[in-house]
Order: sequence, then C-alpha cells, then structure tokens
Amino acid sequence: MVSSGNAQQKDRYKIGFVNTGVVLKEAPQARKVEEKLKSEFLAREKILVVKQQELLEIERKIKVDGVTMTQVAQRKLERELRLKLSQLKFEQQEFREDQNLRRNEEIRNLQTVIASVLKRLGDEHKFDLILTEGVSYVSDVIDITPMIIDMLKNLQEQESALK
Repeated sequence: MVSSGNAQQKDRYKIGFVNTGVVLKEAPQARKVEEKLKSEFLAREKILVVKQQELLEIERKIKVDGVTMTQVAQRKLERELRLKLSQLKFEQQEFREDQNLRRNEEIRNLQTVIASVLKRLGDEHKFDLILTEGVSYVSDVIDITPMIIDMLKNLQEQESALK
C-alpha cells in the first residue's frame, strides 16, 4: 500500500501488479490455446514435412544418380527441385502467417478473459490501481500475479465442470 501525498491523510491506496507474461505462460487457458492451435495446424505441418522429405529425396537422386543420368533428365530433375522448393517456401510462409494470425486471435480472446478476472479481483479486493505493463520495479508485496493465475485456474475448472 502506498500512502497518498498528504501525510495528514489516513487514506492509503491499494496497488497491485500483474506480470501478464507469467500469466500467459502459466494460466491453464493459455495451455489450452496452445494445444488447440497445435492440433488445428498439425495436418498442414505434416504435409509440409512430407514435401520437405520429397525435396531431400530429389536432391539425393540428383547427387547419387546424376552421374548416370542424361543431361536432359538431370536438368529436368533440377527444374523440378527448384519449382518444388519455391512452392514449399511459399506454403511455409503462408503456414506461418496463418498460424500467427490464429495465435494473435486466441491471445486477444485470452487477454479479454484475463482483463475480466483482473477487474473482478480489483473489485473483490478493493484495489485502487492494478498495473500490468511498463513497470521498472515491483516488490513481492504488491505482485498479485499468483492470485490472478489461481483465479484463472478456478475459472478453467468451473468451465470444465459445466461441459
């Protein structure tokens, strides 16, 4: 608690700090989001891995069989390799962009949940101020991050019980 500027005043302000980075790592909702995204993109990731293996096989064939191939056949394989490599790079970039868009979408949803939990905690415990970002120093006395994580765990358990 911080006393107000006037020493005569008996009022004190109740201040808390929440490390949102820790909350985003430790909250069960965050783990659920990661699992959801992983399963959502798993099939596409497997396809990309298969395509990478195809490229490696073409490279191996050029290296090993290139000596016995005709120049026309070797050039054809090299063109195929370049084309498939270009396609793979495009598909990988598209995959990363889609993955980032979905992750950002899910993080925004999670931040909304965290904000509502912060508001509830602030109201229930009568905080005057709760800080979340841009703080240079925080003592353990005002760090309420564990309280927020506990509330998020309870919320997750309640949601699971309703399903």
